[in-house]
Amino acid sequence: MLFSEASGKTQKYIFGEEEKGIVPAGNLYAKVLVDVPGLGPLDYKVPDDMLVAVGDRITANIQTRKVVGVVAALENATDLQGKRIRSITSVLNDVPPLSAEWLALTRFASLYYLRGWGEAALSALPLFFKRLPKKNHRAMLEKFRRKGIAPSVERSSTQSKPVLNAEQMAAVDAVVSAKGFVPFLLFGVTGSGKTEVYLHVMEEVLHRDPEAQVLLLVPEINLTPQLQARVKARFPHEYVAAMHSEYSDGERAAAWLAVHEGRARILVGTRLSIFSSFKKLALILVDEEHDLSYKAGDGLRYSARDLAVWRAAKNSCPVVLGSATPSLESWAKALKKEYVLLTLTQRAMSKAKLPQIDLIDPNPKGSGMLVSPEAEGSIRSELDAGRQVLVFLNRRGYSPVLSCPSCGWVSACIRCSAFTVFHKREKALICHHCGWRRPVPDACPVCGNVDILPRGTGTERLEEELERLFPGKRILRIDRDSTSKKHEAEKAFARVHAGEVDILVGTQMIAKGHDFQNVGLVVILNADTQLLSPAARAREHLFSTLMQVAGRAGRANGKGRVLIQTRFKDEPLFEALRLQDYRRFANETLEERRENFSVPFVYQALITAESDALAKAVLFLETIARRGRGVASGEVRVFDPVPMPLVRLMNRERAQLLVEGDERKTLHRFLRGLLEGVKSPSDVVWQVEIDPTDV
Repeated sequence: MLFSEASGKTQKYIFGEEEKGIVPAGNLYAKVLVDVPGLGPLDYKVPDDMLVAVGDRITANIQTRKVVGVVAALENATDLQGKRIRSITSVLNDVPPLSAEWLALTRFASLYYLRGWGEAALSALPLFFKRLPKKNHRAMLEKFRRKGIAPSVERSSTQSKPVLNAEQMAAVDAVVSAKGFVPFLLFGVTGSGKTEVYLHVMEEVLHRDPEAQVLLLVPEINLTPQLQARVKARFPHEYVAAMHSEYSDGERAAAWLAVHEGRARILVGTRLSIFSSFKKLALILVDEEHDLSYKAGDGLRYSARDLAVWRAAKNSCPVVLGSATPSLESWAKALKKEYVLLTLTQRAMSKAKLPQIDLIDPNPKGSGMLVSPEAEGSIRSELDAGRQVLVFLNRRGYSPVLSCPSCGWVSACIRCSAFTVFHKREKALICHHCGWRRPVPDACPVCGNVDILPRGTGTERLEEELERLFPGKRILRIDRDSTSKKHEAEKAFARVHAGEVDILVGTQMIAKGHDFQNVGLVVILNADTQLLSPAARAREHLFSTLMQVAGRAGRANGKGRVLIQTRFKDEPLFEALRLQDYRRFANETLEERRENFSVPFVYQALITAESDALAKAVLFLETIARRGRGVASGEVRVFDPVPMPLVRLMNRERAQLLVEGDERKTLHRFLRGLLEGVKSPSDVVWQVEIDPTDV
């Protein structure tokens, strides 16, 4: 049956042939998690004729509406007797109960990130499993269960296994011989075959235990299809599930269910996959562990990488964090021996060498051209040799802004404190923060001057420049604008791999994870902008991005070359990059951070507030700051509230308050006391973010 309701007789609760998770009915009360901000587990009476298990999804009433909740605990709560308490209305028996391990994960996430347990638990479920059942619920469920079982779909031709080199083999041996929980940092240069290490470890883990399951996390949506295909080819007899935010509700529900029921032993997915329900999780792999995409930007602002380490510890299994440019947090843990460091110093293909990186001068300002003569000549030589070229510019659109040289007007968003970006092909000005758009005006809206001009360069304008410089060459632009439709990115990258593209132009979407076999030259433009950013982590992120994109060159036959146009050739970051010496950059940066009492040597939380007026948001945060300073010890520091870098977003004014602690536990204890009972005015919305990444 789909669900059991209180009906005067006891209902069966059966999965397959055996009963699971049955708690005898009686004087029982359930602690139920619901997705309502600020509410902890709610008490509901379990009707005497209803069988309920911990981890069950149930329906219950909250005020005037019926919702789906999750049973977190069952108690013979005698202290609740005689009180008017609502009863559970039904038990949803469509899938086995959620495990104690999954409940522990969501509870830890709620405690660590200071959000309600119900918010963490219910937001982790696919929409299908947290909404009230509809008439076609059973049919949809069976449709989900049929997905992925047809050999013609899931069992492609077996992929031959490359022979591992000595470093790769040592890394595989270290992970598969680990007993219980061991965190590994797999530090390998770009093209060193980290993915092949993952596949060999997965193979051993799955072979040893027929019930074992593996989670492989990737940072970007566009990396999931190609990696999923590679995993499927290596494991043709396994159902390899995938999960990311571009999946429809039904696709996500089908993948989640296959993992929950143990039919899928491998899950490849982005950060939301960390909350999937496994029957027996035996290995977690986090590819490109440094990537900021692992940190959620709204709602429960969790780090999938950090939760992966916690979950591996809970499951007593290994976790492997892989990167050519590890986060400074992970690198510091490796230096302190908290993580086991595994190193790959050579590219996996015997004929592939690390590319040569050269720093070159950009064009003089005002030249109107982004590609310098030296870069143009190198591109031409590479194309003549029959190899592909990748040109990287981390800025979408045609131009960052339109301006009027007569009166100084610039194109700005009416809802955000940001410029609108000029998109020439769409003939629109678009805000990349809120999505607001307007047609390009025929003349300056202020003075009427018809000679309004684009300022700066984005990928669209760069594409146009390259088409003029290299007529007849096949040029493809890959960014969020050109691949906005479903599967467009997958198709675009397939064209590159098939050799149908001569010059690839793109943003960070092309910077990591892609194994371009015929790219001989990478040209990096306008890297200086981020170098001058005041953000504390800007240099770390820039070094990582440039190392990753540089690693796309020379991955197969022949040595590749990388050209970086910069006006700051003496900058130590570029020198470490030229030498491809991550250790040097990381160790020097860590020493600077230690001297400046910065992350990862301190722990941070960011309290943000927004309102219709900036003064209201700042005033609310000042109230919290005064309260905090009144109780703070020397181990915790409360800074002054300030406007956020992007002050206005979607017509809301925003401010932030940074709180810092010497120890993680001390900071959490302080925050819980500080924020307990805090109530904001009705026109102020606030939240707290633990371990912020952009301060």
